[in-house]
Amino acid sequence: MRGNMVIIHGGGPTAVLNCSLYGVIKEAMASGEVDCVYGALGGTGGLLQDRLTELSALPEEQLALLPSTPGSLLGTSRDALEQTDYERMAEVLEARNIRYVLMNGGNGTMDACGKLGMVCKARGIMVMGIPKTHDNDIAVTDHCPGYGSMARYMAGTIRELAADVRSLPIHVVIVEALGRNAGWTTAASALASERPGDAPHLIYLPERPFREGVNQETLISRIWAFFFE
Repeated sequence: MRGNMVIIHGGGPTAVLNCSLYGVIKEAMASGEVDCVYGALGGTGGLLQDRLTELSALPEEQLALLPSTPGSLLGTSRDALEQTDYERMAEVLEARNIRYVLMNGGNGTMDACGKLGMVCKARGIMVMGIPKTHDNDIAVTDHCPGYGSMARYMAGTIRELAADVRSLPIHVVIVEALGRNAGWTTAASALASERPGDAPHLIYLPERPFREGVNQETLISRIWAFFFE
């Protein structure tokens, strides 16, 4: 069904949002099914207030800058939405003849995406999520844009810490990684190891609970064996 499209950003304003935004604008306009691509200024709050900007009218030279531009061109939000908010957003979408909604963000944004989709379904408006989270923990998603950058950063950080420890080998460094309940970021630390004996020497993922006593004794014995035997 021909109509307009809107893109909404949510969560942390990372550069991967602009990369996805660039791809959406280019593909939407090339499809022949979209008349105008809007962007909601300030995330879902911008859509609620009908604060939309026409992205498809941007000159090509400006669009070409998006993949290398940090932050979020549109701004993002972490709005706590109620059912009445979703109804209001659906009204704004209908008034603008918007038939396609793309919400780009992490778990919170995907939750809002699902709820908005339920409200819009009877109105013939299609709502789809674009995953964005370095945690890489969005369900039914092989890998999320943003995770690759985090994995590279994690590997580099561990290499730098390892070099510091090698220079002054009198201490043990414990690194706590981000990722909520998912161990993808923690697991990416393994990329720092290039030769046998390189850090990280022990990796503990949240998917396997740390058991006091059993794991604690193993941890201490492995550290002792590596540094002192």
